[in-house]
Amino acid sequence: MSEQLSEPLHGVRGAALIVRFLLELALLTGAAVVAWRLGPDGWRWAVMVLAPLAVAVFWGLFLAEKARVVLAEPVRFVLETALFLGVGAGLIAVGLTWPAAVGVALWAADRIILAVTKNG
Repeated sequence: MSEQLSEPLHGVRGAALIVRFLLELALLTGAAVVAWRLGPDGWRWAVMVLAPLAVAVFWGLFLAEKARVVLAEPVRFVLETALFLGVGAGLIAVGLTWPAAVGVALWAADRIILAVTKNG
């Protein structure tokens, strides 16, 4: 799910890429938690597995560095934003406000750092 690395991780950008990877894992975990909490009793295990799988497939198709479907950067940003805010909203809906707020704030800060350090 993470950005393809063509050089070793170092400096602020390297740290931001590591944080990005961890945030992507948190996104999948958040999707599983929301699915578990909101899923119907008899289907909780299934939706808990399928929700992060759907997010991962979506990410791989549209948002990954080597995505099958090449989209313009602004479109990719909007889709990524929708995923993180959507999972954040789901976490808030199930009563996990602090993890949602921290996750979205870290994601936003990381996106800013990656944008600022893109050509540096």
